[in-house]
Amino acid sequence: MNFLRKHIRIIFIVTIVAFIGSSFAGVGYYFFSSKNDFKTFVVVNGIKVPEKLFNSVYTDFRQMINDQQLSDADLKELKTKVIYSLVQDEILYQQSKLYGIVVTDEELRNDLRNSAKFEDNNIFNIRKYHAFLDSIQMTAKEYETMRRKQIAAIKVKMFIASCVKLWNYELENAFKQEPSITENTLIQAKVNFILNEWYLDIVRNSKIAVPK
Repeated sequence: MNFLRKHIRIIFIVTIVAFIGSSFAGVGYYFFSSKNDFKTFVVVNGIKVPEKLFNSVYTDFRQMINDQQLSDADLKELKTKVIYSLVQDEILYQQSKLYGIVVTDEELRNDLRNSAKFEDNNIFNIRKYHAFLDSIQMTAKEYETMRRKQIAAIKVKMFIASCVKLWNYELENAFKQEPSITENTLIQAKVNFILNEWYLDIVRNSKIAVPK
């Protein structure tokens, strides 16, 4: 695939942020409808993302930026990003199952134990964990289910990225157009480009809706 020669300048601005945002360009109207006040369920290929999960994740984000003054527009943008993030996690989790990717109990346990928000003097503190759960009104089972999906989403992206190869002719063509470009930057650009294209294709073939 000789896409680098055609897209060399475009792909350098493709980032994982675009992976979250632009991929929803075709379905964004679901979330900006005047009838949608973010109190309904989002349904992704028949799987409901409940209001409670949205509220909990939104609360967590608000707590992380508690010292910042946010305008109404900022809050709306934050809500939208949370929705996008939850839908993306669900879509990628569904893909992870198709690829046979699993998140083991040990991986989940290590993820929790290595989270700075639950540490006290660099040691996991169960009380801080439960205090956090209380603050976002989630049970341990609900939070750990969400984290398992998020980890699966990361793993499926890593799997796709690991399949990307940079060919010699692509390097040669890139260096002719951008002599200062590094090989690492080029491979990351190609990974981002392919991830975006792969994900956008999945979104096009997914059924994402907000029930009335």
